[in-house]
Amino acid sequence: MNFWILATALLVIPAVIMSWPLITGSGKERMTAAWIIVMVPLAGLLMYQQLGTPEAISMATVKPQPSGNQQQAHATQQGEMNDMVESLQQRLHDNPDNPEGWMVLGRTLKTMQRYDDAETAFRNANRLLPDDPTVMVELAEAMLFASGQAHISPEARQLIESALVIDPQHQKGLWIMGMTLSQEGDDEQAIVLWQRLLDQLDPTSGGAEAVSQQINVAQSRLGAAPTQATAEQAVTAPPVAQQTAARFEIPVTITISDEMAGNVSANAVLFVFVHPEGGAGMPLAVKRGRAGSFPVSLRFSDDDLLRPEMSLEGFEKLDVSARISMSGIANAASGDLQATRVTVETGAVTEIALNLDQRVP
Repeated sequence: MNFWILATALLVIPAVIMSWPLITGSGKERMTAAWIIVMVPLAGLLMYQQLGTPEAISMATVKPQPSGNQQQAHATQQGEMNDMVESLQQRLHDNPDNPEGWMVLGRTLKTMQRYDDAETAFRNANRLLPDDPTVMVELAEAMLFASGQAHISPEARQLIESALVIDPQHQKGLWIMGMTLSQEGDDEQAIVLWQRLLDQLDPTSGGAEAVSQQINVAQSRLGAAPTQATAEQAVTAPPVAQQTAARFEIPVTITISDEMAGNVSANAVLFVFVHPEGGAGMPLAVKRGRAGSFPVSLRFSDDDLLRPEMSLEGFEKLDVSARISMSGIANAASGDLQATRVTVETGAVTEIALNLDQRVP
């Protein structure tokens, strides 16, 4: 295991345990806890660089057989780390409604390559924060690692797609979804997502280099000449949305039936989707908001596209739909409220009326 990852984990876990009473306290106390969790590991690593032998980490070695004392020391270190994780798990068992604690535990377990346990921790975090894209992506990644498979499962894919609906710029979500689409042979869409990720990265960073390499490989498979894709180049290319948004919009009004109006919880979320006619999976555009008072009026334009290289006018017909999610996630679930999908011809757009009068079985 990488030395620095292990060292950081060994410092982070006791910092979390030490600051646990603050994590579960007021907002000011949580800020103090966050400061402790950041500064304790940082101070430890800086102290090691001053007093330890950091250059030994990258020194060429003869790979001698570990002595009995070395094996015992390694076992002791591993045992201490396991003990700290168990202590954190016990605290979460006593106080299970702490999403931040579950996230720290999940990430620590993932670092230790205990992917099944990490998945369990992230599922608990997702239970408490079902509308958080970072939690969704971390859970999906842990599920992928735990499966030991190269291809993502349908459930993990749905989590990634839901996360990107909520936050279309989520970096890890864009990376994983791009890899998924590339594996499925959809290199064009993978490039779109990776380019959106590349736009957010420092062009000189290692991350940008890795993304650019994936874009070039995908372009080669498509038969296009590889390009040195950078964030700077992406800025200079005017997006389609900026060219057409002012001249094409789809007005939508959403109402709810009297029978269903009394069944909407305070935490419910309204999603309105635009798909190609008959399309399924990831939508072209989506709007999201709290399911409060009705009617709700809104307009879709190319500014709302999840795929910025496209245009709504490029489709002859589009499907517009609406759903109230009781759990707050974009994927349909039993008990959600939905409206009948309406198909609109882009050459003759009129106002779309959607009435939420059905319950998802």
